[in-house]
Amino acid sequence: METGIIAYVDKAVVKISGLKVSGLKPYELEEKIEESIDSRVRIIGVTGDSIDMDIYGMDKDSVYKNESGIVKAISMTEGITASDVIKIDSAEKIFEVDYKDIPNGEYEGCARERWFNVPKKN
Repeated sequence: METGIIAYVDKAVVKISGLKVSGLKPYELEEKIEESIDSRVRIIGVTGDSIDMDIYGMDKDSVYKNESGIVKAISMTEGITASDVIKIDSAEKIFEVDYKDIPNGEYEGCARERWFNVPKKN
């Protein structure tokens, strides 16, 4: 009798297009992305102008897909969903912040909320 294993893997298939790809080392790109998102990444295709990859184990709220299932945005920051990212098309008002007032890694709250109380320069 033969034994088999069925595994269900939660992954997002991502295609990045509009690039000029030349001399890419896929394993280096996988390592860089894995460091950024703390998840497994596998490059599955490279052409002269696009890269296809599988990203494993991402929270479903971190990936925004359109009606056709095409990934349009990925959030790599805890507390900000991909839906939040896709809504950003421009800033209504740009303001200056003093360097000493920039939130550092000591803040324990949501990544988005840490900016709410930063004093703005006029």
